[in-house]
Amino acid sequence: MADQSGSAGGAAGTQAPGAYPGGVPGYGAQPPAGYGYPGGAALPSGKATASMVLGILGLVLIPIILPIIALCLGISARRMADRGEGGGRGQAVAGIVMGGVGIAFAVLGIIVATVQGISAM
Repeated sequence: MADQSGSAGGAAGTQAPGAYPGGVPGYGAQPPAGYGYPGGAALPSGKATASMVLGILGLVLIPIILPIIALCLGISARRMADRGEGGGRGQAVAGIVMGGVGIAFAVLGIIVATVQGISAM
């Protein structure tokens, strides 16, 4: 509502909240929502996720085959993440660790079974 004096407020000499004297704009046009900094975090690669999942399953279900696959996939995914070709370095490291632990458990189980088999003879 502009009065006779031409000011934006209701009374002479007052302005509406947020209005600038002389029509000076604020920050100009803002970009649409969702267009932020283009260098966001990379998504985890499929190898890293598969490595972590197979490492978990290798500790629980099949302690000989799956940890070996998890270890190989984890090493490959970590190298990819280090080169910047994908994310998921933490998942890859988790797969490497669980794969190594699973292989150690498998080797320990084979040793225990062999010793018990030899002592039973």
